Amino acid sequence: MSYRRHPKRTSSRRSVKKKALLRSSLFCATFALFTTTSHAINVEAPNDVPSSNDSPDAFGFDSSLLIGSPIGVADIERFNKPNTVEPGEYRIDIYVNKVFLASKAIEFRRTDNDDEVRPCLSDALLESGGVIVRSENAGAAGAQEQCAPLAARVPGASAKFNLSHLRLDLDVPLNQMKRTARGAVDPANLDAGRTMGYVNYDANYYTASTTRNLANSLYVGTQSGMNVGLWRFREQGTLSHYSGAGRNTTTWNNIRAYAERPLVSIGSKLEVGQSYTNSLLSPVAYTGVHIESDERMLPDSMLGYAPTAKGIARTNARVVVSQNGNVIYQTTVAPGPFVIDDLQPTGYYGDLVVRVYEADGQESSFKVPLLAAVTSLRPGMSRYGITLGRVRQIEGARAVFADLAYERGLTNTLTVNGALRVATGYQSALAGAVQGTSFGTFAANVIWSNAFDETGKRVHGWQTTLSHSHTLQPSNTTFAVTAYRYSSSGYRDLLDALGARAAYQDGRTWRSSTYRQRDRLTANINQGLGRYGSVLLSASASGYYKSSSRDTQYQLSYSNHFKSIDFALSVVRQRYLSHDGGSDPVIGSGSAFTPRRTYRGDTAVMATVSIPLGLGSRSPTLSSSVASSGNRDSTYQVSMNGSLGETRTLNYGVNVAGTTQGGQPTVSGALQHNFSAVQAGVSASQGSGFWQAGADLRGAAVVHAGGVTFGPYLSDTFGLVEAKGAEGATLRNANGVKVNSSGYAIVPSLTPYRNNDVALDSKGIHRKAELTTSEVRVAPYAGAAVLLKFSTRTGHAVLIRANTSDGSPLPLGANVVDANGTTIGIVGQGSQVYARVPDTQGTLIAEWGSQTKDRCTIDYRLDTTQTSSAIARLDGLCVSPPQSKLVAKK
Repeated sequence: MSYRRHPKRTSSRRSVKKKALLRSSLFCATFALFTTTSHAINVEAPNDVPSSNDSPDAFGFDSSLLIGSPIGVADIERFNKPNTVEPGEYRIDIYVNKVFLASKAIEFRRTDNDDEVRPCLSDALLESGGVIVRSENAGAAGAQEQCAPLAARVPGASAKFNLSHLRLDLDVPLNQMKRTARGAVDPANLDAGRTMGYVNYDANYYTASTTRNLANSLYVGTQSGMNVGLWRFREQGTLSHYSGAGRNTTTWNNIRAYAERPLVSIGSKLEVGQSYTNSLLSPVAYTGVHIESDERMLPDSMLGYAPTAKGIARTNARVVVSQNGNVIYQTTVAPGPFVIDDLQPTGYYGDLVVRVYEADGQESSFKVPLLAAVTSLRPGMSRYGITLGRVRQIEGARAVFADLAYERGLTNTLTVNGALRVATGYQSALAGAVQGTSFGTFAANVIWSNAFDETGKRVHGWQTTLSHSHTLQPSNTTFAVTAYRYSSSGYRDLLDALGARAAYQDGRTWRSSTYRQRDRLTANINQGLGRYGSVLLSASASGYYKSSSRDTQYQLSYSNHFKSIDFALSVVRQRYLSHDGGSDPVIGSGSAFTPRRTYRGDTAVMATVSIPLGLGSRSPTLSSSVASSGNRDSTYQVSMNGSLGETRTLNYGVNVAGTTQGGQPTVSGALQHNFSAVQAGVSASQGSGFWQAGADLRGAAVVHAGGVTFGPYLSDTFGLVEAKGAEGATLRNANGVKVNSSGYAIVPSLTPYRNNDVALDSKGIHRKAELTTSEVRVAPYAGAAVLLKFSTRTGHAVLIRANTSDGSPLPLGANVVDANGTTIGIVGQGSQVYARVPDTQGTLIAEWGSQTKDRCTIDYRLDTTQTSSAIARLDGLCVSPPQSKLVAKK
């Protein structure tokens, strides 16, 4: 037999249904032959042998060399064709122009006119991928038309099937494609998930002993949820217990509880219950109803800000967009005007250069200024938020309020916004804009408020906010300045107005960093110095009415690295308010500050250095820092941190800290291990006159139809792997997570409205099982708990050398099916069959034609020794069932 080598194939990722032929099974059988024979023929195939690879390392099958030999052949040359597949139903990944479309079960059918096996693709499937179908009855193509060559339905299109990867690639000309944004996921392919409940827990126990006291503390934070359809019910709370110093207290705090669901048809989400506002105005904790835009539903190419580029092409032209010398986008456009409005965000500085390469060799180019801030929106894009509820974070204030916010991008450089807030005894309105210019980006908004103060008097005022940011590319300098200015002392934020009223009625003091704040200024400059590092200078200052003093802070820092050593130096100077045991003024008393409120200044200097102790990725890192503050002793700290294990599941740290004036240093250490079902850690420290110890646990429990599964801490959107029989398989998407004895594992985080690939590694799996699906793709709704099913085949691996009753070998390439008619392998060279059988005894069927004479049966029986081995080698006969006999190979 003549053959050419092909590149190494990977095993199939998906399960194949009845009569689905796995190419990898043939390679397993061929490999088994090589391991049991002393040598193999390796010659170049004739030129007329079809091959999917013309390289010298390719191999192919030539049935002509088997003519006259005792080895039969079952159309073995079909494996030389890259698109060859047996008729049947396959679950495959479908790609359109290299972009993933869906994972679906597709029927492959043999056509009568040319005897080719082709996929049957419905019009609905093609249209969901953006393909323009030219059928006379688009959307309702008949069975015969669905299985016809793709070019007959879509001019210029072609289909290419990769059997070993179970991947179907559809190549479609751009003029036969609908114009859709890059990265968009068809809502029909979104997974709403299953009905599941879960609890995230974060527990910490801490004990500390001094010469005077022994204190114990326990904290448990929980985030629980329940998913039913598209509704997600969430609750967050904390449990705290403290004992020591004569006190023993236990407190439960309900942080929030709410229900939410996506509204994909309008690109929004709905929340009902306890939550926090997220709008242009100040955040407020409330109980009520909220609906807002959910930008996670937008495709990748529409997220964030990027300008729109408009131009004109004379021919079918190639358009290339670059920024700072880097190509960020390329496409082909038809003659006439074109618009590029799906550029992905790449940063907020550096003009875009658009080059048009015409078909006749002519070139043209133009610039699109990129002048925007983080809050800028693309032209024509908008977002909104509406809230109606009751304020819940001010004790004693049960004010009802309503919020409305809206933002819209008008041009490449201009975004406008507005907001309105109405509450019991309070009203405010905001108007603003973000404008990009060649001198940087400017943003401004004005807020007007009208409220009743603590004495019942109506007060009103204005707050203006101005900000500016700019990057000077030649010098690599970035600076930003934000100035807040309140025009009068009558301006009130909603929480300040409500809090001041409630505190005044109870005779208490209302404290807030924004209450009666007159102005605030923040500024920072970041100067890159190339290989000499970078320098950051920042400053902030705040002033209050009826006070001539200001809170100020300045910081200067320098950072750089030498080879693998990182180092930094920083100086911080701050001047802040000190109470000195005094009290804040009683609101409404007419006095701004008590005599005992004074200002103090403090300067701190810190130097840090980090050195890796080795060249490997698992090498520990030694870090050291020295800090000096005012007239106090300087402090030092030296620590070493690292990780162990193949997947870095064990993390450790040792720390020594003390002062430069001597005294006993404090020594501490910590260990943390990421187990499959929980993250656990311990810590301990000892210093002058005290010792401390602690432990923490962090993880989740998911309740589902198959039971309860423990795993790592979950994000809002997660997955549950079901792989029956695959105990020990490792989840590649989560560090240290393995399939448990029940066949389940937790994928702690999935990205909503995006395609997520979840893969299992068979390393560590029980030898009596194998994965027939190693990777699953899913696009979940936000907050979904999706079930990810992996197909497995459990049983005993057997390698059978089975000749027919007259001693001749089985036809090379014959299908091998089980008692249910499912194809489980192929007869390889040397008449060997590899299969994984579920029982210690049973029957396999070899078939190489449609007639009764073209099949025979193989009975097998395994003894105790064979079932305990990784693979059982057997000799047998392939005859009629009554005469079939199988014996162990000696």
